[in-house]
Amino acid sequence: MKIKKRYIMLSVLILLVLYVVHLNGYRLTEESAIRNSYPNQSGEIVYEKEIDQKKLVIWDAGTAKYVKLIIKDWGILHRATVIIGIGGTTLDEKMKFNWNATLKKDKHYDTLFAVEVLDTKIVKVIVSNERNNEKVLSLDEAKEQSTVYVEMDVLNGYAAHYRYLHTSDVGAFIFRGLDSEGNVLSIQ
Repeated sequence: MKIKKRYIMLSVLILLVLYVVHLNGYRLTEESAIRNSYPNQSGEIVYEKEIDQKKLVIWDAGTAKYVKLIIKDWGILHRATVIIGIGGTTLDEKMKFNWNATLKKDKHYDTLFAVEVLDTKIVKVIVSNERNNEKVLSLDEAKEQSTVYVEMDVLNGYAAHYRYLHTSDVGAFIFRGLDSEGNVLSIQ
């Protein structure tokens, strides 16, 4: 009888832990973490990239696209920690873009950059944060004046990147779309 009570108590405890873990967005599989996080609707993965033991996924939900940062905690549980929609459009309508910085700890942010390329000639996207915010700078000048300079290769019309940045480095990002010869075709 005592053994039966222990099994019942252990089962209840396991179910309670699984319930609490589920409420906090944790899932047993990466696919479940992607599918069951915002927006909780069907779709497909159109881009994925691993960075620093994290995974970036661009989820096409039909009407909108979202970039999700998937982490793996305790070696077994997966969770989408940062999710942003890709919606801002450059003036020339050659790219859609977005970035998001989520405060983590100690004045640092989990920062995501995401781009959907609408012009097939764009094969690389540069994200920089030069402080004078002059879009007419050459790439070398932009790189020299920036504390953040990210080069993202376009794959299937998408590019995304993750960085863990100090608060002083976050903000005023400029997105530049480049062709195969390094010419800037689009800028935001």
